[in-house]
Amino acid sequence: MFLKTKTKNLNINKKPLIVGILNLTPDSFYDGTKNLTKTKVLKQVERMVKEGADIIDIGAESTRPNSERISLREEEKRIKTNLIEIIRNFDIPISIDTMKSEIADLALSEGAEIINDVTGFQHDSKMPSIIGHHKAAVIINHTPSMPENMQRNTSYTNITKNIKDYFVMRIKQCSDSKINKKSIILDPGIGFGKTTNQNLRLIKDIRKFSSLNLPIMMGVSNKSFIGNILNISDPRERINGSIVASLLCLQSGAKLIRVHNVKETSEMIKIWSQYENVRN
Repeated sequence: MFLKTKTKNLNINKKPLIVGILNLTPDSFYDGTKNLTKTKVLKQVERMVKEGADIIDIGAESTRPNSERISLREEEKRIKTNLIEIIRNFDIPISIDTMKSEIADLALSEGAEIINDVTGFQHDSKMPSIIGHHKAAVIINHTPSMPENMQRNTSYTNITKNIKDYFVMRIKQCSDSKINKKSIILDPGIGFGKTTNQNLRLIKDIRKFSSLNLPIMMGVSNKSFIGNILNISDPRERINGSIVASLLCLQSGAKLIRVHNVKETSEMIKIWSQYENVRN
């Protein structure tokens, strides 16, 4: 199976892809900073590329639980110059984590390859048509509502079936907007309007989405459900739990893993891949 981005075809059967997270936000739950200069951004990307990232996912607006929305102008200011510099210096597909079609249009015009919409087009109905117009790829994330109130909406009749039905509707929107089916990635949205047990259920149920014939990306990195299980409040201390959770995602059928800790994840995937080769 190949994932088609705007200009590349990525083989997702050869090995799981690592999506390295680059936060340009001062209020990220994990690594937000108010002093992220262009030099620091480029060094961070360089480090992730050397450590084994296959895609860099850039976010300029925090989507952690209870986070507040920022203006279009502020998000553009955080993204544009950094994106141009990254594309100028690195040959790696860039994903933009945004819910605004105007930001998606700008970023794809500047050379980004993928749009990661954590709201699954709920915030901006123009998003699919912009992505289709640019012949770009899309990550469709599941969330029951916007980040500022999503953790108050954790009731599902059958969480896996409910999310699968949600994906079916979003896939149709993509088809209607001329987005190539080989350019669609599904993300069940770990931590987006889910309890700890619901997150674990989704990890266990990844293969139940296989009938959709699309790759699944899982973003478990340093999230609160890991802290709840391990009783670790500081996200920066959840690396070991994140690696274990990422391994469980791979064993359940995930094809992409979105992470803060690229080096540790890359080492885990190398060992897991060798193990799978021996077993098979």
